[in-house]
Amino acid sequence: MRLTGQEVYDRLINDERILEIQGQIRFYLGDVSIIVKQRDVVGNIMQEWLQGWLDNNGIEYAPSENSQMPPDFFLNPDDKTKDLLEVKAFNRNAGPGFDIADFRMYQGEIIDKPYMLNVDYLIFGYDMSDDGIVTIKDVWIKKVWEITRRMEEWPINLQIKEGHVHKIRPGVWYSNDTNRNDYSIFRSMEDFISAMEETVYQNDETRREAAQWKRRFLSNYQDYYGEVLDIPRWYEIADSYDLKTQRKIEKAQEKKQKAEDIYSRLLEREQQTSLKLEEARLRGNTSSILKEEERLEKIKSKIETQSTKVSEAVEKYEALVNRR
Repeated sequence: MRLTGQEVYDRLINDERILEIQGQIRFYLGDVSIIVKQRDVVGNIMQEWLQGWLDNNGIEYAPSENSQMPPDFFLNPDDKTKDLLEVKAFNRNAGPGFDIADFRMYQGEIIDKPYMLNVDYLIFGYDMSDDGIVTIKDVWIKKVWEITRRMEEWPINLQIKEGHVHKIRPGVWYSNDTNRNDYSIFRSMEDFISAMEETVYQNDETRREAAQWKRRFLSNYQDYYGEVLDIPRWYEIADSYDLKTQRKIEKAQEKKQKAEDIYSRLLEREQQTSLKLEEARLRGNTSSILKEEERLEKIKSKIETQSTKVSEAVEKYEALVNRR
């Protein structure tokens, strides 16, 4: 029997009811048997568990021989360009800490094998209790651009060690809380490719390939799929994925508006007080004149102070906008 990645996902959810069952990890050595309670062990074991599940259900597959690159399983052993499945797992109580792929290998792989972009990522979000009981809290089936994002200094979220680019890392695709996420997940494959191209250019170790990278990718993609892709330049879309800067701009805009509103109200109070002072002078009421003159001086002092605050708020807001 052969299944696609989506069909594997559907069977795990609907037939296996994986979100409702429990498990344990046991280790035997000699006469000693223990229940494993280290949470970081679960992620590696889930791939082996899925392979056992495929075997038990008579689902055909061929395992990958390259552990550095997706996929883990070829669900169509006769055509290893289709139905590619990569398995990932992470502690649901923390963020997704797994690697997606080695960047340098991946950027070359998708040029020569554009179908690698169609790998299905089957992702398990698990929990382990203090007693070692494992439960699956969430399962997702995603494409690579649906689980990746930019970072502050790079168009792709990367693992950087000693100044060298290593792995592509995921973002938080399962939360819409823009107050917690600094950068949003890519909205399309085209935007993901745009970010990849710019990263190839920024990375010293791949820059010499940058001039021809996009042209080669588009040519091979068209040859394979018969489709011409329209890939935007990274500078055209980069800001739309920078939620942190957008939040700063929105906050600065709110402060600017608040400062301007206070300034406007002070000007209105100045005008009203000036009218009252004029009336007091017409009546010849000395005590009222002194009172309104004192009040008017205080308001003018506040206006001067507030005018400075408005200028500072406008300057900060415009600086953030112009920096984008």
